[in-house]
Amino acid sequence: MGSEQRVIDVVAEVFEIEGDELTPDLRFVEDLGATSLDVVTLVWRIEEVFGLGELDEKSLESVHTLADLAELVDARSGAVSEAVDAVDVALAADHAGLQMKADLVDWLRDRGCTVRDLGPGDPQSVDYPDFAARVARQVAAGQADRGILICGSGIGMSIAANKIHGVRAAVVLSPLQARLAREHNDINILCLGQRLIGPDTAREAVATFLDTSFDPGDDGRHRRRVRRIHELEASPR
Repeated sequence: MGSEQRVIDVVAEVFEIEGDELTPDLRFVEDLGATSLDVVTLVWRIEEVFGLGELDEKSLESVHTLADLAELVDARSGAVSEAVDAVDVALAADHAGLQMKADLVDWLRDRGCTVRDLGPGDPQSVDYPDFAARVARQVAAGQADRGILICGSGIGMSIAANKIHGVRAAVVLSPLQARLAREHNDINILCLGQRLIGPDTAREAVATFLDTSFDPGDDGRHRRRVRRIHELEASPR
């Protein structure tokens, strides 16, 4: 599927209209009646779907139609792909999650995943927000498909990761929670607590996280609720 059709699909999702009603020449404001919040939500979703990182205001000034947006996506996608090769999973921990991270890195590679270990490499005490941000920014930019963060409880990592635009991180203690977080909340970062779960449960939760797809719901309710999260993220403080 070309980027233009994928852009149309995203616009149809955000504006809640049928994709076959959209053509590349349609203007967002004049033809689709987009509000400022609609535009912010659309930009956020485009950044996430195409892994572009944050689009700056200057580059968006010339975007008026769906075709303009597709051209911008093509240009930015090329820049991102040249900057860094994408991996299946990016991981990081703090000193309290170091052993579980090392175990999961080896296990994921044995499973055939491409992995980027973002540290730390030794047991010296570190600040977990710094390492949460490393993984969260790579996931938000499309440089990693999914992220895994580990600290003592997983809670601090999840709080820090969720501060990065485009990230949905959740702490899980079981494979069931991992499945529900993927199916209902479309999480893209899994947070684990080394002090709360054992290595076997952690591997099962990670496998479920990686193998479970988002389920929009028969009536689209899960997609609608995730979009509400996007809107909260875009709302003025």
